Amino acid sequence: MQRFVRYRSRAGLASVAAAVLLLVMQPTDAAWWLVRIPGVAALLLAAAAVAIPPAPRRPTWHAPLGRLAIAALFAHILSVVAQEPEIWRWLSAAMPVEIALGLGAAIALSMTLAVRRSRSLRLRVGPPATLGLHRIAGLVACAAAGAHVALVAGSTFTIVSLVACGVAMLLVAGNPAERHLPALIVTLGLGTGAAAALAAGPLAQTRLAGLRASTVDHAGFSHGDHGSIACTTCHHNFVDRSGKENCITCHKRLTISEPMRVDRMFHAFCGECHREEKAAGRKTGPIDHCMGCHAD
Repeated sequence: MQRFVRYRSRAGLASVAAAVLLLVMQPTDAAWWLVRIPGVAALLLAAAAVAIPPAPRRPTWHAPLGRLAIAALFAHILSVVAQEPEIWRWLSAAMPVEIALGLGAAIALSMTLAVRRSRSLRLRVGPPATLGLHRIAGLVACAAAGAHVALVAGSTFTIVSLVACGVAMLLVAGNPAERHLPALIVTLGLGTGAAAALAAGPLAQTRLAGLRASTVDHAGFSHGDHGSIACTTCHHNFVDRSGKENCITCHKRLTISEPMRVDRMFHAFCGECHREEKAAGRKTGPIDHCMGCHAD
């Protein structure tokens, strides 16, 4: 059984590592590497800590890997704030689901250290229960961080599949003791339910209604820089005569689901084109740097 669990852990870690490698190979803005590298490092280190559990009476890499994962996490958060000083204005109830999952992963990963360091918690519930809470927080952090990475811009179907398979194998291999398993299932169920509520149903409609009612967040666009591109590549309304107003104003009314929200549609449309141009070695516009477009 131990050999089976070890195999699942290593296979899950290898799958996550392959996804991270592919994501790192995706083009991005030069300065944005300072955000991407610590972010994927936090996921990879957390997955490694889960795959290498502590063992009695012999040295282990579990604790150092966990501390490095938390350090990489905070480096990721600080680098986002440094690159995007106005990021806070987009942190609202209408924030994309992947950002909410990223925040959840940060909280869960921080709790792994807080739980292990809490002396009062150990006295109240006992060391075995404290260890169980620590492991559950670590597994939840991996699941939420994996979902965050899988859903951010630039993640291909292959990356999403590798992350999903890797996290699933880590969850199976990293199951805590039977007495803690119900708590893990309930926690993951609540997290999945919360993500689903944000992405679909009445709560999602409330969030998206707020997004539709909000003012247009101006994004600078130079037609002169796109002179080599056919107008109908972007302006489909010239062909189907669907409207003559500002494209964002029209598309805001089409924001009827999480996949079709106006910001996601334009980020994918513009960002993916820029990413393809950069991969081809041509000069292009911003890819992930928000203020590269939203500079007011």
